[in-house]
Amino acid sequence: MNRRIFVRSAMAGGLAFIGFPALAQQDKFPSKTIKFVVPFAAGGGGDAIARIAGQKLSERIHSPVVIENRTGAGGTVGSNYVMKSVPDGYTLLNMSSSYCIQAAMGPLPFDPLLDMQPIIMLAQTPMVLLVHNDSPFQNAADLIAAAKKNPDRYTHGSAGIGSIAHLSMEEFAYLSDIKLVHVPYKGSSLAMNDLLGGNVDLLLSTSTFTAPYVKSKRVRALGIAGQIRLSILPEVATFEEQGVKDFNVVDNKALAGPKGIPPEVVAYLNTELNAVLKEKAVYTRLEDEGTTPVGGSPEHMMQLTRKDIARWKKVIELQKITPQ
Repeated sequence: MNRRIFVRSAMAGGLAFIGFPALAQQDKFPSKTIKFVVPFAAGGGGDAIARIAGQKLSERIHSPVVIENRTGAGGTVGSNYVMKSVPDGYTLLNMSSSYCIQAAMGPLPFDPLLDMQPIIMLAQTPMVLLVHNDSPFQNAADLIAAAKKNPDRYTHGSAGIGSIAHLSMEEFAYLSDIKLVHVPYKGSSLAMNDLLGGNVDLLLSTSTFTAPYVKSKRVRALGIAGQIRLSILPEVATFEEQGVKDFNVVDNKALAGPKGIPPEVVAYLNTELNAVLKEKAVYTRLEDEGTTPVGGSPEHMMQLTRKDIARWKKVIELQKITPQ
């Protein structure tokens, strides 16, 4: 039976429902609504990816998927809610690199590895370093040379202490042997406003967020912290091309659940979501936003998660960063 699939926002509870319920065997998965929990407010990059994946998954499996935004404590509230939920595959966490940073900063009310069941790595979004149009810096070399001559003079904004932008710039400073001054904000938009106003010198953020500002010539991009140039910003060189080795930062977007989900349910979700990511409409939409679909096995996702946690632990220790 053909069904019309659509997306609608619920009137209460901060939910967005995707798809109509379909007739299903109660003893087979899925037999009820699947919930994707986003630990940040609606409208961010992770939220958008969750909604795209959720809608397409609903269409494939003919069962509703719901998006719930559970915010607080830098993402810990939503993560804790999922990790302590019933491990039946119906409550899943839309993870980002902030999950790995939380794990590296610690402590958490759950074990970020032992209590987590990986499902799939959905996508990766590279970070882009921006300056104001009036900045004297035209590339990474200009910035590094100036910062070496003037330690602690140049400022970089971020969405807060422990955000991926904050830790990434600390890593950049370490790799470049320079010192920068961190200015935390309550969100990337506020940091962008101060960059546009000339009140902060640098801002590192995702390509999804930064590309419109670069394209409209409101800011200048110094480099991409990814392995390859982006199709949406083809003129912007990577830091690797500019001689800054090992500065490759992507915001990982993944899906996970609490430990104990039946293996057959994990396999089912992984298979269907891999198929979703291969759909041309999904791939094109994500690529147009500067995000690369990934996919792969649960083991692959866990491998990337462990690697991310180890990386941020090293940065935190080297730069002596303490939680807010």
